Amino acid sequence: MRICIGGIKLSTIFKNGVNRGGGDNLAKASDSGFDRSLAEKSEGFSSPFAGLSGKSKDYYSVLGVPRDATENDIKKAYRKLAMKWHPDKHLDENDKKAAEEKFKLISEAYDVLSDPDKKKTYDLYGEEGIKGNMSGDDVHFFNAGMDPADLFNKFFSSSKTFSFTSVFDDDFPPFSSFVHNMGAKGGRSPGSSGKNPEGYKSETYEVSLLLSLEELYNGCKKKLKITRKRFNGTQSYDDDKLVTIDVKAGWNEGTTITFYGEGDQSSPLLEPGDLIFKVKTKEHERFVREGNNLIYKCHVPLDKALTGFQFIVKSLDNREINIRVDDIVTPNSRRMIPKEGMPSSKNPSKRGDLIIEFEVIFPKSLTSERKKIIREVLANTF
Repeated sequence: MRICIGGIKLSTIFKNGVNRGGGDNLAKASDSGFDRSLAEKSEGFSSPFAGLSGKSKDYYSVLGVPRDATENDIKKAYRKLAMKWHPDKHLDENDKKAAEEKFKLISEAYDVLSDPDKKKTYDLYGEEGIKGNMSGDDVHFFNAGMDPADLFNKFFSSSKTFSFTSVFDDDFPPFSSFVHNMGAKGGRSPGSSGKNPEGYKSETYEVSLLLSLEELYNGCKKKLKITRKRFNGTQSYDDDKLVTIDVKAGWNEGTTITFYGEGDQSSPLLEPGDLIFKVKTKEHERFVREGNNLIYKCHVPLDKALTGFQFIVKSLDNREINIRVDDIVTPNSRRMIPKEGMPSSKNPSKRGDLIIEFEVIFPKSLTSERKKIIREVLANTF
């Protein structure tokens, strides 16, 4: 619905809009444009109804930039004004309501002037062209359901800074291959306070922590340098921090370690997100882990499978485990060596088993003479 006040057309219905159809709000708009209690505090904030022959809101005046302002000028102006008039920064109820109206108008102005197509239409036709009251191929329809809060969060979270490197080695793959934005979108976090009165947080990051079986068998400490995005006022900067992960013996694949508030900060008004490391086991040259058991594949020539043999398995803590086999080994058979597997993370004194999987290697060919000998030898064994 549109209502004309003194020759000025105003949109009175928005999604969480400036005016929600109430006569009192319209009276305030016609009187001063904004609540007078904040007008004295808003130096440099031009009237939103100035310019364009009195027929449209002057979005340039709203942001306090000239009509030839660059894209960077428009961004800087929005950053400054959005931070100043964000409702969460005003605790007094009357001030908050007036700031909310200003914040919505600032967002509306930035939404138009930051979009080249909308800006072009606005420069040609004014607010009427943007909101669809003009005809022509260049007219762009304004999104009346634009959410100022979404625009604000998108603006301040557009650049992701978070990264980390190992202090001791270069054994991690490129960062981009294992960092996953979990898309928390500022979900509520119980107990949040301070700059974040609504209790919203920035995104949570999940990072794969690659560990060898030796590290998971013995336990170790991993020192990592993380770089995350932080804000000083409205200016973002990169902040470095060293974190230590105390890897416990027996940790399983998928174990998670959470550093609360150590991820990126999406915007000045949001608490930093959490950082989650998730254990991922490196492929091992000798062993495969199944729960707390270790699987070792032993390739046995047919003659030894029939006559017996002895071999050594080097453990994950560099011990030599001597294994003697006197029985006949059949293909895909297994032998269990008790308590030589992985420790239990809940009780390291308890261990899984070492399981030997035998793979019998058959000869690819035999001469007629050898076949005859084998046939004679085996004839009396069944």
